[in-house]
Amino acid sequence: MSTCSDVHGLQGQLFETDLVVELADTFKVLGDATRVRILDVLSRQELCVGDIAEVLGLSESAISHQLRLLRTARLVRQRRAGQQMFYALDDHHVIRLFAQAHEHVQERRAEMTSSPLPMTGVATEPIADERRR
Repeated sequence: MSTCSDVHGLQGQLFETDLVVELADTFKVLGDATRVRILDVLSRQELCVGDIAEVLGLSESAISHQLRLLRTARLVRQRRAGQQMFYALDDHHVIRLFAQAHEHVQERRAEMTSSPLPMTGVATEPIADERRR
């Protein structure tokens, strides 16, 4: 068999199967527009379900369902304050992942339109405490 490049030793450098599955699952969770909108809101401020629903114009039930999926994927975390539950991006990794994905899309859009688009205020730093680092 002929190849165009030297690929000897490459297989030993690839991600393990379990890691590949977990990465794919993370990106699958990120593949929903409503969940991306929730992450956008939470990249700017910690909020409760009702506030997220109000900002996005969706029902609290719909937001709760999406937050459950985001929590399971460890992309958001919750904090109880009395009777209220507040949500924020899980840690600095999620904030960076979200900011880099945003930057990538903005660059692609700019290339397609040939006019640079300004970065809108996506938070690149944690907004809440960073105990989970």
